[in-house]
Amino acid sequence: MIPFTRWILFLPLLSLLFSPPASAKTYQGQVVKVFDGDTILVLIKGHDEFVRLREIDAPERAGHKRLGQEPWGKKASEFALSRLKDRNVRLETVDREERDVYHRLLAYVFAGGTFLNREMVQSGNAFFYRPPIRGKYAAQLEEAEESARNQGVGVWDRKNGLKENPRDFRARTQREEGHFPSLKRSPNRDAKNKSFQEIPVPPDKIVGNRRTMVYHLPGSLSAPKVSPQNRVFFDSPEEAEKAGFRKASRLRIADCGLRIEKTPTAWADPSSLSSPC
Repeated sequence: MIPFTRWILFLPLLSLLFSPPASAKTYQGQVVKVFDGDTILVLIKGHDEFVRLREIDAPERAGHKRLGQEPWGKKASEFALSRLKDRNVRLETVDREERDVYHRLLAYVFAGGTFLNREMVQSGNAFFYRPPIRGKYAAQLEEAEESARNQGVGVWDRKNGLKENPRDFRARTQREEGHFPSLKRSPNRDAKNKSFQEIPVPPDKIVGNRRTMVYHLPGSLSAPKVSPQNRVFFDSPEEAEKAGFRKASRLRIADCGLRIEKTPTAWADPSSLSSPC
């Protein structure tokens, strides 16, 4: 048995280990569009935010000249739409700005008393995605998947269920996830697409991006890549932050080409690897 005095010394460490990260954040917004079973568009404080439901992976939906995992992709989309259309939602993030390679905000989504991530998995309309580091609700999502599998519902139907998980399907068919094109582009394609060319910016100006609400300091390699239509210039960081922008620093992770925009004080959470490619 550990002596009482040692327990007293150990308690502060326990509180650090089990308390939520300081950079975790909750957002309030309204659903504008449901793209598929795991991606939605949410209006937050006047700007649109693409949101990826954290730690789940829904079947891919067929699109124009694209294979899908039907009928499961369509069913997952319809299920999400039935729960979220025009609803006010609460988004919980593990990290204030945890994003995937498509720049979608990774979040747990709540609509009223419904935890949508869990409901998608429990109904058999999505899989639990097992991240290297488990998030706050990972245990609930894992239990939901086990329940769906045991009951044989949705993608786990014992006769007509889905035979290939979405991640393996994307790898086999070499298709991008959902409606979001790859950020990896060929030189020839970039040459034809001016929006991906580097367009010089004033060397002494801070460049803000209206789409991401992130600002880049003078000399940043990312500043010239901000589309001219989204650019806004500032003379100081204080001016940018007063306008609602946040400073960006880029963390590149080799796995899946994952790219995450973080604030300098953001908690370095390895669970940012939780989004599938």
